Amino acid sequence: MRKVSWPLIGAIGSLILGAVSPASADGTFFQFDLASDTSDVVLAGTRGVLSFGANYSDYEGGWSANAYLSRDFAVDGIGTVKVGPILGANATRDGLVLGAKLIAERYQPTEFGFLFVSGQYSTIENDWFALAQVGNGEGLSVDLTAGGSETYSERSIALNYRLGDGPVGLRTGYRFEAKEVFVGLSVNTY
Repeated sequence: MRKVSWPLIGAIGSLILGAVSPASADGTFFQFDLASDTSDVVLAGTRGVLSFGANYSDYEGGWSANAYLSRDFAVDGIGTVKVGPILGANATRDGLVLGAKLIAERYQPTEFGFLFVSGQYSTIENDWFALAQVGNGEGLSVDLTAGGSETYSERSIALNYRLGDGPVGLRTGYRFEAKEVFVGLSVNTY
């Protein structure tokens, strides 16, 4: 029997109840984070009503990777909901595993800048991820993230600084459960 992910349900519930507009724009996002024992690479993009993404994590004792393709729906009062297949692999499993992925996102311009929230769930190992990002609209933002699955759990905070008016940013943060500092680079064309 699969466990219920209460943090994910809470994140999606807050997305549904909030009064913000859908996150629905074409663009590409790339992020690379590096810590003493781990590295993570994330790629995501949207073209029309299709989104895609992939990530790779290399950590002490193993690695994991997945890729997804989704159909996006702008839902009034909710935001953007993305649904589609996902393929996953990791160091402890032979071959690829096929699953389903659900993403709910919202973006809200504010008087001080913006708020972006995202909740994600994958049937592969009950993997979930929640993000709240608050920014000043002038290149500075803070991320609060939480995630987990049947094999891992992590919470983190990150400070992001966009370089000039372009899409490139530098980031640094702290992973609470791993007790490690990380530094990174991101490119965001949304």
